[in-house]
Amino acid sequence: MPTPTLVLDFDGTVCLGDDPVRLYAQEVSRRVSAPWRERVLTGAEDFLAGRSRPGDAQDGYQAVHALGFAAGLDRASMSPAYLASRERLDAGEGEVGPPPGLGELLDDVRGAGVQTVLLTNAPGTGVFGWLDAVGLSDRLDAVITDAGKPATMLDLLGGLLTEADLECRPDRLLSIGDVWANDVGPALALGCTAFHIDRFDLHRGRSSRTATTFVELYGAVRDWAGRH
Repeated sequence: MPTPTLVLDFDGTVCLGDDPVRLYAQEVSRRVSAPWRERVLTGAEDFLAGRSRPGDAQDGYQAVHALGFAAGLDRASMSPAYLASRERLDAGEGEVGPPPGLGELLDDVRGAGVQTVLLTNAPGTGVFGWLDAVGLSDRLDAVITDAGKPATMLDLLGGLLTEADLECRPDRLLSIGDVWANDVGPALALGCTAFHIDRFDLHRGRSSRTATTFVELYGAVRDWAGRH
């Protein structure tokens, strides 16, 4: 039986707050040469404040990636920095929280027969414990970490469409996220519905619905769930 499916990103969508980006910037700054240490930290803050966009970044993590690469790090060096920041987050550092009313939204859509899936590039560290702590674990039917978006997103969404028997009705899968290339573009390419949380007003591409916060999209999510 076809099962409408809501696919949510984690950082910047379900989990809000800039401290995870700051923790990542701190870890990167510890791994670069002395002249770059303050530049990495300042560059991250400038991006979060909307004053700059290193490497045409779409979110804070991409901004820190760009700053680290500019400082001479490669991916092999950046990965331990990212994992260290997630371990600090998992240990309780940083202030993060879900958008107001998210639990109730998930209850409502699940009550309408929609399955809920969290699909994130983040590792399980810093995700599963946090979901438990804020009372969202039981409101999610599946959690997929280490997703590798955007390269894997078409395949991942295709798999979800098949599992939910939605291949003939891809519009009954709704993907929501704050990075257009990860969460919106691939979904639209498959005929799915896709909402973009465009916090920095970047206008990266078309979407089924766009807002600067997830909360502003709640009404549209409920409408979508009611139709499907």
